[in-house]
Amino acid sequence: MRLGSFDFRPALWPTVATLLLLPLLMGLGIWQLERASWKQGLVDMHEGQGRLSPIAFDTVGDDDDLQYRRVFARGYYDMERQLLLDNRTYNGHAGYHVLTPLELADSGRVVLVNRGWVPVGSSRAVLPEIPGTSGEVLVDAIIKLPPEKFFRLGEADEPNETWPKVVQQLQLDSLGQMLGMQLEPLILLLDKQDEFGFVRDWKPVYGVTPDKHRAYAVQWFTLAAVLLMIYVGVNSRRIPMDK
Repeated sequence: MRLGSFDFRPALWPTVATLLLLPLLMGLGIWQLERASWKQGLVDMHEGQGRLSPIAFDTVGDDDDLQYRRVFARGYYDMERQLLLDNRTYNGHAGYHVLTPLELADSGRVVLVNRGWVPVGSSRAVLPEIPGTSGEVLVDAIIKLPPEKFFRLGEADEPNETWPKVVQQLQLDSLGQMLGMQLEPLILLLDKQDEFGFVRDWKPVYGVTPDKHRAYAVQWFTLAAVLLMIYVGVNSRRIPMDK
């Protein structure tokens, strides 16, 4: 095949290698764009819900768009039975998220409130102090729906018999059985200004941001383009000019 002043004659092994690597590089780029789109959707939803006025938690219906909706609820914390969600980090430090049951004053329903991050103690055998109040509280929070899918290796929950108990995942059915109560199918992320919370730096996206995913996609597509240029280069020869 003649390409201008070059004769393009693809060899077997460079062609095989290119046919194997090019779809892989393009697929990785497309996957990064899909991740960016999904995370951007979460960011946009968080910002949109944040512009809405808060509503009473008791008025929330099953058909409402609940994710990141700002609500307020009045009730009583169960300070005797609290949970520590393990493997939570903040600024590179290991710790827990404190999950405290809140019994709603009007309905008696129970919802878990994430009161924020606390660091691990001097050792994992020493659990941190998690103070609060047993009096009536007015909780200002945003709704966070737990993930639908989980990945775990075996039974990872630590077998501590006393409270608070250390747990590994937000499986609300299992947590409800552990607590001995029926939990609402969502979590409340406590407002940063609440006096009975800990470190609360709530974000819709943690780790890799949408912009970083897009940058990674550009890198993969660039590698694919470079691969094509190398493939064409190693399989092309300049046609000698007639004297």
